[in-house]
Amino acid sequence: MTWRSSSTTKDRIFSSLTYIIPILEVLGLGSFLFNLIPPLALLFIPFVPLAGIYFYNYGGLSIVQFAVFIGLFAGVVRNYKLGHLLRYNAMQALMLSIVAFLCQAVLGLLREMQVFALAGSSGMLLSSTLASTIFLVVVSASVYSVIQALRGLYAEIPIISEVAHSQVR
Repeated sequence: MTWRSSSTTKDRIFSSLTYIIPILEVLGLGSFLFNLIPPLALLFIPFVPLAGIYFYNYGGLSIVQFAVFIGLFAGVVRNYKLGHLLRYNAMQALMLSIVAFLCQAVLGLLREMQVFALAGSSGMLLSSTLASTIFLVVVSASVYSVIQALRGLYAEIPIISEVAHSQVR
């Protein structure tokens, strides 16, 4: 989809930065791939200090994670003074983050219920494959969206983009 109005360089840069959040969200799911392909881990080293801050827990609650979500949603997505490209990309990044969180929750629940343990060693492979797939899908969608945002274009990701469009109108 082409841009709706002119976007400034600042809007494009800030739009692309919002995709750090979904990448942080799935960073832990990439551990199997990082062990399998060590040079891949080098690409994600800059995100490790951010992940430490992002997932900081206080009494079992990730306050920073919650504050970032509320700040982006209320301060960017719902702020009609900001450019449409920035608001759209912020909403899409939040949606990717929510999808990643839900996938991790389901995967964690399956692990907790020991569904994968019932299958023995193939269950461990299945668990690692699911985690790696979620990681690759979210990172790929984020990288694609960053490239499109830097070009001043709207990244179209099925279902997620529809929700982002409906929230930003």
